[in-house]
Amino acid sequence: MESYLGYPLFLWQGLTNLLSLLMGGLVIAFVTTFYLKRKDESTRVAGVILEKRVEAQHEILNVLENSSQKLEMTQPSAGAIREILLTHGFTLPYDPHIQYADIFSSIEKYRKFFHSFERLFSKHRLWLDTKTRHQMFLMQGYFAAINASMLLFNRIPFPADAQLTKEEMDKLSDQLIFYLGVVLDEEFNKLIMDLDVLMVRSIYKLNLARPKRSFLSRRFTNKEAKKAEAFLLKESIMGQALPKIVILSLGLVEALKGMEFTEEQHFKYYESYSGKPMQE
Repeated sequence: MESYLGYPLFLWQGLTNLLSLLMGGLVIAFVTTFYLKRKDESTRVAGVILEKRVEAQHEILNVLENSSQKLEMTQPSAGAIREILLTHGFTLPYDPHIQYADIFSSIEKYRKFFHSFERLFSKHRLWLDTKTRHQMFLMQGYFAAINASMLLFNRIPFPADAQLTKEEMDKLSDQLIFYLGVVLDEEFNKLIMDLDVLMVRSIYKLNLARPKRSFLSRRFTNKEAKKAEAFLLKESIMGQALPKIVILSLGLVEALKGMEFTEEQHFKYYESYSGKPMQE
């Protein structure tokens, strides 16, 4: 009988086969364990992201829903407001009714809402999916444009003895934000509904793919920022109504101050505000 180191060869062959089986089992066990651990980790991460996303979106939508509560002006005040807006060429979304969200009741309420929205976006953007972030970025620009409309009163070239006081500025801002709330109510609601739809989809179709570059690092240069700008200036009612908003703001000042601007002053004022000529 053949032997090696005093032991039969068949014993050595059996030992070799046993070691091979053990090594193969260890490799399979290692690979299986590694795969399962990765799968468990992915599941755990997905669960954390889903939980954070649900919490973030619930808080955001709760604020927006509370902010979009509707009021309707009663007659005869509604008739007077309707006449003013129609005279300036605005289209009323619920004509002949005058409806608006409560946050447009005063500039103080609107600015409180606007700053709350910005804080929510900054606080929760990490947990939102790309499409939802883009929609909130668009809405942030839209709300900022409404807020910036109050700057119209600062840029009117008043004589030195006819400057607006703080009380007059507050009164004019309350009037203008209210009119914008009436005219933009339908579009304001649509922005919120579109955001709601995107948020629901992001829950049912959870996507954990990471973007190649940070969203915030390219927000001002990528095509999404350009889309938001194009929507604001070319597609939105807010952007299309800018000339009318300028004329309306001048009309509010004329009524408050008992003065009248010429047509040429209207054109120059619009050009100084928008950077482009106003079509007659």
